[in-house]
Amino acid sequence: MMQPLLAAIPTNIITGFLGAGKTTLIQQLLATKPENERWAVLVNEFGQIGIDQALMGDTDGVFIKEVAGGCICCANFLPMQVALSQLLAKSRPQRLLIEPTGLGHPRQILESLSESHWQSTLQLRATVCVIDARQYQDPRVQQHESFIAQAEVADVLVFSKNDLLTDEQRRSVQAFAESLPPPQRQQVFITQGQLDLTLLDWPRRETLTVKRSLLHQKNLSLNLPAPKVIEPPYHYHHQALESYVGGWVFPADWQFQHHGLLDVLLALTVQRIKGVIQTDSGWLNINITPWDMTMTSRGQGADNRLEIISQEAIDWEALEQALMAIKT
Repeated sequence: MMQPLLAAIPTNIITGFLGAGKTTLIQQLLATKPENERWAVLVNEFGQIGIDQALMGDTDGVFIKEVAGGCICCANFLPMQVALSQLLAKSRPQRLLIEPTGLGHPRQILESLSESHWQSTLQLRATVCVIDARQYQDPRVQQHESFIAQAEVADVLVFSKNDLLTDEQRRSVQAFAESLPPPQRQQVFITQGQLDLTLLDWPRRETLTVKRSLLHQKNLSLNLPAPKVIEPPYHYHHQALESYVGGWVFPADWQFQHHGLLDVLLALTVQRIKGVIQTDSGWLNINITPWDMTMTSRGQGADNRLEIISQEAIDWEALEQALMAIKT
Protein backbone atom coordinates (compact mmCIF):
# COMPACT_ATOMS: atom_id res chain seq x y z
CA MET A 1 0.00 0.00 0.00
CA MET A 2 1.43 3.36 -0.99
CA GLN A 3 1.89 5.88 1.79
CA PRO A 4 0.42 9.36 1.26
CA LEU A 5 2.79 12.06 0.08
CA LEU A 6 4.40 14.22 2.72
CA ALA A 7 3.09 17.77 2.61
CA ALA A 8 3.46 21.02 4.52
CA ILE A 9 5.52 19.67 7.42
CA PRO A 10 5.98 22.50 9.97
CA THR A 11 9.73 23.14 9.96
CA ASN A 12 11.83 25.17 12.39
CA ILE A 13 15.49 26.12 12.26
CA ILE A 14 16.96 26.16 15.79
CA THR A 15 20.14 28.20 15.54
CA GLY A 16 22.54 29.79 18.01
CA PHE A 17 26.21 30.15 18.84
CA LEU A 18 28.37 27.38 20.32
CA GLY A 19 27.27 26.62 23.87
CA ALA A 20 24.17 28.83 23.77
CA GLY A 21 21.87 25.97 24.78
CA LYS A 22 20.43 24.68 21.48
CA THR A 23 20.67 21.01 22.41
CA THR A 24 19.07 21.59 25.82
CA LEU A 25 16.25 23.53 24.17
CA ILE A 26 15.62 20.77 21.63
CA GLN A 27 15.68 18.13 24.38
CA GLN A 28 12.94 20.01 26.21
CA LEU A 29 10.90 20.54 23.05
CA LEU A 30 11.02 16.81 22.36
CA ALA A 31 10.09 16.02 25.96
CA THR A 32 7.00 18.26 25.80
CA LYS A 33 5.81 17.60 22.25
CA PRO A 34 2.28 16.21 21.81
CA GLU A 35 2.40 12.48 22.57
CA ASN A 36 0.54 11.55 19.40
CA GLU A 37 2.95 13.40 17.07
CA ARG A 38 6.10 12.17 15.36
CA TRP A 39 8.91 14.73 15.30
CA ALA A 40 12.13 14.58 13.32
CA VAL A 41 15.41 16.35 14.12
CA LEU A 42 18.24 16.95 11.66
CA VAL A 43 21.44 17.90 13.50
CA ASN A 44 24.61 19.28 11.96
CA GLU A 45 27.79 18.53 13.91
CA PHE A 46 30.81 20.72 13.22
CA GLY A 47 33.04 17.76 14.02
CA GLN A 48 33.17 14.31 12.48
CA ILE A 49 32.04 11.87 15.15
CA GLY A 50 28.55 13.10 16.09
CA ILE A 51 27.58 13.52 19.75
CA ASP A 52 24.28 15.43 19.83
CA GLN A 53 22.22 12.37 18.86
CA ALA A 54 23.67 10.48 21.82
CA LEU A 55 23.05 13.47 24.11
CA MET A 56 19.41 13.79 23.03
CA GLY A 57 18.78 10.10 23.63
CA ASP A 58 15.87 7.98 22.49
CA THR A 59 12.31 9.24 22.83
CA ASP A 60 9.07 7.71 21.56
CA GLY A 61 7.90 9.38 18.38
CA VAL A 62 11.24 11.11 17.78
CA PHE A 63 13.61 10.46 14.88
CA ILE A 64 17.09 12.02 14.89
CA LYS A 65 19.63 12.11 12.07
CA GLU A 66 23.06 13.74 12.10
CA VAL A 67 25.07 15.35 9.33
CA ALA A 68 28.58 15.34 10.75
CA GLY A 69 31.88 16.70 9.56
CA GLY A 70 31.12 20.21 8.42
CA CYS A 71 28.52 22.91 8.00
CA ILE A 72 25.20 22.24 6.27
CA CYS A 73 24.97 26.00 5.79
CA CYS A 74 27.81 26.00 3.28
CA ALA A 75 27.56 25.95 -0.51
CA ASN A 76 27.81 22.16 -0.72
CA PHE A 77 24.27 21.62 0.48
CA LEU A 78 23.70 18.26 -1.21
CA PRO A 79 24.69 16.04 1.77
CA MET A 80 21.98 17.74 3.79
CA GLN A 81 19.45 17.34 0.98
CA VAL A 82 20.14 13.60 0.95
CA ALA A 83 20.09 13.26 4.74
CA LEU A 84 16.87 15.26 4.99
CA SER A 85 15.16 13.15 2.33
CA GLN A 86 16.17 9.97 4.16
CA LEU A 87 14.98 11.33 7.51
CA LEU A 88 11.59 12.41 6.17
CA ALA A 89 11.04 9.11 4.36
CA LYS A 90 11.79 7.14 7.52
CA SER A 91 9.97 9.30 10.07
CA ARG A 92 7.08 10.88 8.14
CA PRO A 93 6.94 13.53 10.88
CA GLN A 94 4.35 16.05 12.00
CA ARG A 95 7.18 18.52 12.72
CA LEU A 96 10.81 18.91 11.65
CA LEU A 97 13.53 20.66 13.67
CA ILE A 98 16.87 21.50 12.05
CA GLU A 99 19.87 22.39 14.24
CA PRO A 100 22.81 23.87 12.30
CA THR A 101 26.28 23.98 13.81
CA GLY A 102 26.93 26.86 16.19
CA LEU A 103 29.44 28.29 13.72
CA GLY A 104 27.04 28.22 10.78
CA HIS A 105 25.02 30.82 8.86
CA PRO A 106 21.37 29.69 8.79
CA ARG A 107 20.27 31.99 5.95
CA GLN A 108 21.67 29.58 3.35
CA ILE A 109 19.60 26.77 4.86
CA LEU A 110 16.45 28.89 4.78
CA GLU A 111 17.09 29.83 1.15
CA SER A 112 17.64 26.21 0.18
CA LEU A 113 14.54 24.98 2.00
CA SER A 114 12.51 27.70 0.25
CA GLU A 115 13.28 26.27 -3.19
CA SER A 116 10.63 24.63 -5.31
CA HIS A 117 12.04 21.18 -4.52
CA TRP A 118 10.91 21.50 -0.89
CA GLN A 119 7.99 23.93 -1.09
CA SER A 120 5.32 21.26 -1.30
CA THR A 121 6.89 19.18 1.49
CA LEU A 122 8.08 21.69 4.08
CA GLN A 123 6.29 24.66 5.57
CA LEU A 124 8.87 26.97 7.13
CA ARG A 125 7.81 28.26 10.53
CA ALA A 126 9.65 30.47 13.03
CA THR A 127 13.44 30.46 13.01
CA VAL A 128 14.57 30.34 16.63
CA CYS A 129 17.94 31.75 17.71
CA VAL A 130 19.20 30.75 21.16
CA ILE A 131 21.47 33.30 22.85
CA ASP A 132 23.30 33.00 26.17
CA ALA A 133 23.41 36.59 27.46
CA ARG A 134 26.61 35.82 29.37
CA GLN A 135 28.31 34.86 26.10
CA TYR A 136 27.21 38.16 24.61
CA GLN A 137 29.34 40.06 27.12
CA ASP A 138 32.45 38.70 25.36
CA PRO A 139 33.51 41.18 22.62
CA ARG A 140 34.71 38.26 20.47
CA VAL A 141 31.17 36.87 20.44
CA GLN A 142 29.58 40.27 19.80
CA GLN A 143 31.76 40.74 16.72
CA HIS A 144 31.58 37.17 15.44
CA GLU A 145 30.03 37.02 11.97
CA SER A 146 28.11 33.82 12.69
CA PHE A 147 26.62 35.15 15.94
CA ILE A 148 25.32 38.29 14.23
CA ALA A 149 23.99 36.38 11.19
CA GLN A 150 22.13 33.91 13.40
CA ALA A 151 20.39 36.69 15.34
CA GLU A 152 19.52 38.71 12.24
CA VAL A 153 17.71 35.84 10.53
CA ALA A 154 15.69 34.85 13.62
CA ASP A 155 11.97 35.33 14.13
CA VAL A 156 12.22 34.44 17.83
CA LEU A 157 15.20 35.30 20.04
CA VAL A 158 15.44 32.94 23.00
CA PHE A 159 17.69 34.15 25.81
CA SER A 160 18.71 31.00 27.66
CA LYS A 161 19.77 30.31 31.26
CA ASN A 162 17.72 33.19 32.64
CA ASP A 163 18.26 31.91 36.19
CA LEU A 164 21.99 32.62 35.84
CA LEU A 165 21.74 36.13 34.39
CA THR A 166 22.20 39.49 36.08
CA ASP A 167 19.88 42.41 35.35
CA GLU A 168 22.70 44.15 33.50
CA GLN A 169 23.24 41.10 31.26
CA ARG A 170 19.54 41.02 30.46
CA ARG A 171 19.48 44.72 29.57
CA SER A 172 22.62 44.36 27.46
CA VAL A 173 21.34 41.49 25.34
CA GLN A 174 17.93 43.13 24.93
CA ALA A 175 19.64 46.28 23.67
CA PHE A 176 21.47 44.12 21.14
CA ALA A 177 18.16 42.60 20.02
CA GLU A 178 16.60 46.04 19.59
CA SER A 179 19.58 47.15 17.48
CA LEU A 180 19.04 44.43 14.87
CA PRO A 181 17.55 45.39 11.48
CA PRO A 182 13.72 45.59 11.50
CA PRO A 183 11.17 44.18 11.75
CA GLN A 184 11.47 43.37 15.44
CA ARG A 185 11.81 39.82 16.70
CA GLN A 186 9.86 38.15 19.48
CA GLN A 187 12.04 37.97 22.60
CA VAL A 188 11.75 35.51 25.48
CA PHE A 189 13.91 34.55 28.46
CA ILE A 190 13.90 30.86 29.43
CA THR A 191 15.40 28.53 32.04
CA GLN A 192 16.47 24.91 31.50
CA GLY A 193 15.50 25.10 27.83
CA GLN A 194 11.77 25.29 28.59
CA LEU A 195 10.22 27.11 25.64
CA ASP A 196 6.49 27.45 25.02
CA LEU A 197 5.73 25.23 22.03
CA THR A 198 3.43 27.87 20.54
CA LEU A 199 6.49 30.03 19.77
CA LEU A 200 7.52 27.49 17.14
CA ASP A 201 4.59 28.79 15.11
CA TRP A 202 5.32 32.48 15.67
CA PRO A 203 4.82 34.41 12.39
CA ARG A 204 7.89 34.61 10.19
CA ARG A 205 9.38 38.04 9.63
CA GLU A 206 10.24 37.56 5.96
CA THR A 207 9.69 35.33 2.96
CA LEU A 208 12.94 34.53 1.24
CA THR A 209 13.30 34.91 -2.50
CA VAL A 210 15.46 32.19 -4.00
CA LYS A 211 17.43 33.37 -6.99
CA ARG A 212 18.74 30.00 -8.10
CA SER A 213 18.42 26.33 -7.35
CA LEU A 214 21.26 24.49 -5.70
CA LEU A 215 20.10 21.34 -7.39
CA HIS A 216 21.06 22.82 -10.77
CA GLN A 217 24.57 23.91 -9.89
CA LYS A 218 27.02 22.34 -12.31
CA ASN A 219 29.46 21.36 -9.58
CA LEU A 220 27.00 19.15 -7.69
CA SER A 221 26.96 15.42 -8.20
CA LEU A 222 24.73 12.68 -6.88
CA ASN A 223 27.69 10.29 -6.73
CA LEU A 224 28.14 10.79 -2.99
CA PRO A 225 30.77 8.74 -1.15
CA ALA A 226 29.45 6.23 1.33
CA PRO A 227 29.33 7.63 4.87
CA LYS A 228 32.37 6.79 6.96
CA VAL A 229 31.75 4.07 9.52
CA ILE A 230 33.55 5.14 12.67
CA GLU A 231 34.66 2.26 14.88
CA PRO A 232 36.51 2.74 18.17
CA PRO A 233 39.20 3.52 19.01
CA TYR A 234 39.18 6.48 16.61
CA HIS A 235 40.75 9.95 16.69
CA TYR A 236 40.70 12.88 14.30
CA HIS A 237 41.56 16.56 14.31
CA HIS A 238 41.46 19.32 11.71
CA GLN A 239 41.16 23.07 11.27
CA ALA A 240 38.08 24.69 9.72
CA LEU A 241 36.29 28.06 9.85
CA GLU A 242 39.08 29.54 12.00
CA SER A 243 38.58 26.83 14.63
CA TYR A 244 40.48 23.72 15.63
CA VAL A 245 38.33 20.62 16.01
CA GLY A 246 39.23 17.18 17.33
CA GLY A 247 37.54 14.16 18.80
CA TRP A 248 37.79 10.58 19.94
CA VAL A 249 35.59 7.48 19.91
CA PHE A 250 36.58 4.83 22.46
CA PRO A 251 35.05 1.36 23.05
CA ALA A 252 32.05 1.18 25.36
CA ASP A 253 33.93 -0.95 27.89
CA TRP A 254 36.60 1.72 28.41
CA GLN A 255 36.26 3.64 31.66
CA PHE A 256 37.92 6.85 32.85
CA GLN A 257 38.55 8.30 36.30
CA HIS A 258 35.82 10.83 37.04
CA HIS A 259 37.97 13.34 38.90
CA GLY A 260 40.89 12.83 36.54
CA LEU A 261 38.63 13.53 33.58
CA LEU A 262 37.47 16.76 35.21
CA ASP A 263 41.07 17.83 35.77
CA VAL A 264 42.01 17.16 32.13
CA LEU A 265 38.99 18.87 30.58
CA LEU A 266 38.85 21.89 32.88
CA ALA A 267 42.52 22.61 32.21
CA LEU A 268 41.62 23.35 28.57
CA THR A 269 40.79 26.85 27.32
CA VAL A 270 38.42 26.05 24.45
CA GLN A 271 35.10 27.08 22.90
CA ARG A 272 33.25 23.86 23.62
CA ILE A 273 33.64 20.32 24.90
CA LYS A 274 30.91 17.72 24.38
CA GLY A 275 31.05 14.09 25.30
CA VAL A 276 29.38 10.86 26.31
CA ILE A 277 31.87 9.16 28.63
CA GLN A 278 31.89 6.20 31.02
CA THR A 279 33.64 7.08 34.28
CA ASP A 280 34.16 5.16 37.52
CA SER A 281 31.08 7.09 38.71
CA GLY A 282 28.95 5.90 35.78
CA TRP A 283 28.06 7.14 32.29
CA LEU A 284 27.92 10.92 31.85
CA ASN A 285 26.71 13.49 29.34
CA ILE A 286 29.33 16.26 29.27
CA ASN A 287 28.87 19.80 27.95
CA ILE A 288 31.48 22.44 28.81
CA THR A 289 31.87 26.00 27.52
CA PRO A 290 33.74 28.99 28.96
CA TRP A 291 30.45 29.97 30.64
CA ASP A 292 28.99 26.64 31.72
CA MET A 293 29.77 23.09 32.75
CA THR A 294 27.13 20.37 32.91
CA MET A 295 27.84 16.72 33.64
CA THR A 296 24.69 14.63 34.01
CA SER A 297 24.17 10.92 34.57
CA ARG A 298 22.81 8.84 31.70
CA GLY A 299 22.30 5.26 30.59
CA GLN A 300 24.99 3.25 28.87
CA GLY A 301 26.19 4.64 25.57
CA ALA A 302 27.05 2.69 22.44
CA ASP A 303 30.62 3.93 22.91
CA ASN A 304 32.62 6.72 24.56
CA ARG A 305 32.70 9.97 22.55
CA LEU A 306 34.49 13.25 23.16
CA GLU A 307 34.75 16.28 20.87
CA ILE A 308 36.50 19.63 21.36
CA ILE A 309 36.33 22.93 19.44
CA SER A 310 38.95 25.60 20.12
CA GLN A 311 39.95 28.96 18.69
CA GLU A 312 43.59 28.20 19.54
CA ALA A 313 45.77 25.31 18.38
CA ILE A 314 45.77 22.26 20.67
CA ASP A 315 48.47 19.65 21.27
CA TRP A 316 46.19 16.74 20.41
CA GLU A 317 48.84 14.09 21.08
CA ALA A 318 49.51 15.42 24.59
CA LEU A 319 45.77 15.61 25.28
CA GLU A 320 45.29 12.01 24.16
CA GLN A 321 48.13 10.90 26.42
CA ALA A 322 46.44 12.70 29.32
CA LEU A 323 43.19 10.86 28.58
CA MET A 324 44.96 7.51 28.38
CA ALA A 325 46.62 8.22 31.73
CA ILE A 326 43.21 8.37 33.46
CA LYS A 327 41.80 5.25 31.78
CA THR A 328 41.00 2.72 34.50
